[in-house]
Amino acid sequence: MRKILIGILLFGATFLFANNNTYKYEFTPMIGGVIPEGNLNLENQLAYGGSLGINLDSNQIFDQIEIGYLRSDNIKYDNSNLKTDFNRYFFNFVKDYKLTKKTSLYGLMGIGYEDISNEQFNNKSGGFFNYGLGLKYKIKDNLFLKGDVRDLVKFDHGDNNLIFTVGLGIPFGAVAQKEAPKSIPVATTPAKDSDHDGVIDSLDRCPHTKQGVKVDKHGCELDSDHDGILDSHDKCPNTPVGVEVDRNGCKVVKDSDHDGVIDTNDKCPNTPVGVKVNKNGCPAKITLRLNFATNEAVIEPQYESKLKKYATYLQKVENYYKIIVEGYTDSTGSANYNQKLSYMRAMSVRTELIQLGVDPSKIVAKGFGEADPVASNATKGGRYQNRRVVIELKKQ
Repeated sequence: MRKILIGILLFGATFLFANNNTYKYEFTPMIGGVIPEGNLNLENQLAYGGSLGINLDSNQIFDQIEIGYLRSDNIKYDNSNLKTDFNRYFFNFVKDYKLTKKTSLYGLMGIGYEDISNEQFNNKSGGFFNYGLGLKYKIKDNLFLKGDVRDLVKFDHGDNNLIFTVGLGIPFGAVAQKEAPKSIPVATTPAKDSDHDGVIDSLDRCPHTKQGVKVDKHGCELDSDHDGILDSHDKCPNTPVGVEVDRNGCKVVKDSDHDGVIDTNDKCPNTPVGVKVNKNGCPAKITLRLNFATNEAVIEPQYESKLKKYATYLQKVENYYKIIVEGYTDSTGSANYNQKLSYMRAMSVRTELIQLGVDPSKIVAKGFGEADPVASNATKGGRYQNRRVVIELKKQ
């Protein structure tokens, strides 16, 4: 077996250095295995051999004729000490289907003869039909890696052998190439470039480009920064890729909540429409002050409309701020009494805001008594200013 393998490989090596893309023959040393049908009383077999492929003209149905030989040595019969050799001869037609530049799928079918040296257990020499599929990979112009699977069916009683092989396809015998007819020089006229953009009319997809405009290989005006605006109309020619631009090719400045602060600077990007905001795009902290009569915690009628407007504002910004209602008094009366009175004034305003629709959980009432006067308690006007409730907004 070893001598036969070496002989096959040496025969193939004589053609290894043939460097022809178009060739007549293909020699393939190969090795593989045979899985016999279970009723044949045979063990699985190692097989080795080779094939010669003869390439046919392109106008034929098949691409190649394969003449092949596979041998298996010293194969044991099951449940017996008997052994036999197999010599299998093939004649197949091969059809090749290109998959990629380097790979192709091929199908084969044909007939052959199986010679058995020791015919036992209903195993007899005879003819067979075989068919199969294979894959061929081009390692380089003069070498292919091939692998296929074949089903061998005996003529006499239809027994099957499954054969799989791997081999190296080695082309040789270059096909003579026909010499191309000599062309007769033909006088030509210079190609036209009507819009003078450097691209001839026959290749120009934009034949009316303005002079002086940079164009691509198709004669169309460039959009150098790939923002969808042609260079001649792009007032911001170096906009980064992926940035949204306006019709002038400049970055779109967004103000999603229409509060006058662009999104990139807006720390409160979903401010309700109509709410005044600060420079960070957050609702402005509007303070409301209400004054009270001496020793009173009842809200005066003059503040009713103001409180309604302010309550509407608070409902829009209550998710941004905590609402602090602070009550104060003047210095008339004891400090202890003034402390209670200031808290009553704060609670009176808190209750009114809740009735006007402000979320109670957002409002905190506090009384500070006569602390923190805003005017002198020595005058009537000053004491009136100190009798107050101030509604402040604090960040949550």
